Amino acid sequence: MKINITPRNDKGQPHGLWEKYHSNGKLWYKGYYTNGQAHGLWEWYNNNGQLYTKGKYINGNADGLWEKYYYNGQLEGKNYYI
Repeated sequence: MKINITPRNDKGQPHGLWEKYHSNGKLWYKGYYTNGQAHGLWEWYNNNGQLYTKGKYINGNADGLWEKYYYNGQLEGKNYYI
């Protein structure tokens, strides 16, 4: 069984790479925090291991191109955030 990774800074805020796993051991999501705010690329996965959604955050806000996928891995759609 995989362990969820949830590092924190000295103030107890999320900081660094976070990973969480489905009960079957497959990756659920991974992404980075900087001093409590989502920052950088984030990816979410279905319990079958297929990528579900991916996108980038800047200082806690969705930014740029985000993609969403069907359960079978085919692209469902795209959104662009500014």
